Amino acid sequence: FAQYNVAVEAPEYDADVYEKHLTSDGWTKDETDYLVTLYRECNGKWPVVADHYEFPGSERSMEDMKARFYTISAALLTLATPISSMTAADYGQYETLSNFNPEQETSRKRLAEGHLYRRGNEVDEESVLLGELQRIMLNQATLDSQREELRRRLDHPTPNTNSYQYNTSQALTGLWQQLLAQDRLKKNPRLRPTGNPAYDGTPGMAPMSARPRESIGGQSDAGIPSRRPTRDSLPSATPQSALPTDLSKADMARFGVVQTTDKLPSGISFASDKLSKPRTAKSTIQTEKIAAILQSVGVPELIPLPTPAVIEQFETIMNKVQIVLDMRKIAEKEEQELKVRQA
Repeated sequence: FAQYNVAVEAPEYDADVYEKHLTSDGWTKDETDYLVTLYRECNGKWPVVADHYEFPGSERSMEDMKARFYTISAALLTLATPISSMTAADYGQYETLSNFNPEQETSRKRLAEGHLYRRGNEVDEESVLLGELQRIMLNQATLDSQREELRRRLDHPTPNTNSYQYNTSQALTGLWQQLLAQDRLKKNPRLRPTGNPAYDGTPGMAPMSARPRESIGGQSDAGIPSRRPTRDSLPSATPQSALPTDLSKADMARFGVVQTTDKLPSGISFASDKLSKPRTAKSTIQTEKIAAILQSVGVPELIPLPTPAVIEQFETIMNKVQIVLDMRKIAEKEEQELKVRQA
């Protein structure tokens, strides 16, 4: 039975080591020696140590004893081997001894004791609550997956090519002819021709973009010199059915159609530009003055429907605003000159 005669390891120290490294406000050296000796006699069984602990004038809980014992053990371990020279096993033991929290241990035991003395209805109620919590978490996971799937469906795919090559009418016509020619080869065509040969081309003919460019001064395949086509000989770019009809004044006012003889600028222009550009002046101060005047007369910063009548009225207001600003500028100049003369 010699193999079972094993003594537990307990901290060993002398008076000098205790005075330098192991002193504590709540523990004396005699009580610390008593704790270490009792731990060795009880073979490290903490319930037995707590049951046999009878130091005069002191009442300690098991957590207080453990905290004191682990503190001196960690301090002696660092004295024997510095932290930088410890092995993995020694450092793991040092962390275990240093991280002991008596308050957390007391709370854990109190919680375990509460679970031990629970009644049957409390256990059933907790089981029901846990089942309800599991159901809620499953529903939440299902909802999150459905939302993610919906986001993936709503997210539009990123195009691999750009559309800058189709920014002219000739390029768009060639694209339409190419798509129409490919659709005619299918069993069930889905595209409907417009009825204009200039747009659709003739069946079996290559698209406009794929045909070779003919020289104006060259000759045709039959040897007949090609003549420059006139305006009357060219096919109409717009079908007769798509030509605009005459609108009455009521329809023109309803659809916002304006007939003008002014020279229009090139490119795309919006009616809202006529409401935003006059608000911006050359200087920031002038722009703020214009905004203040428009706000005082009740003109909103954003006009939702810029109809021709609204634009005309806005231009009238802006002309009056410019007159007011010019008059104010003249008045300020004259007032400044008057002050200079009076000085």
